[in-house]
Amino acid sequence: MKKADFIFLLAAAAICLVLFFARSQLRTQGSFAVVEVDGELYGRYDLRKEQEIGIGDTNRICIEDGTVRMIEADCPDHLCIHQGRISSRGEMIVCLPNRVSVQIDAPDADGPDENAPDLIVG
Repeated sequence: MKKADFIFLLAAAAICLVLFFARSQLRTQGSFAVVEVDGELYGRYDLRKEQEIGIGDTNRICIEDGTVRMIEADCPDHLCIHQGRISSRGEMIVCLPNRVSVQIDAPDADGPDENAPDLIVG
């Protein structure tokens, strides 16, 4: 490896680290969990209020400590459960087999979130 290659790799690693830390510092803490089932609004829940919410007969979420996580799902792979806790604006948990999505939103979000996906196919 030449000296120029080493310098290039070191600079690229430094840029990646800076971007990683900047992204984590710029995350906006969310205030609400917005639940949709089959593309339709199911409910909007305050992250400050600890609660468990049943979503139809298929899923269950738990809100605690300003975070939300999927705790039950009758889907075969349980990827939505393994995704863990979310709390920053724009983060999502999606259960594709049951067509359930949970997205973190902020209280002043009257319109669509510019960071939200344009389309969710389920």
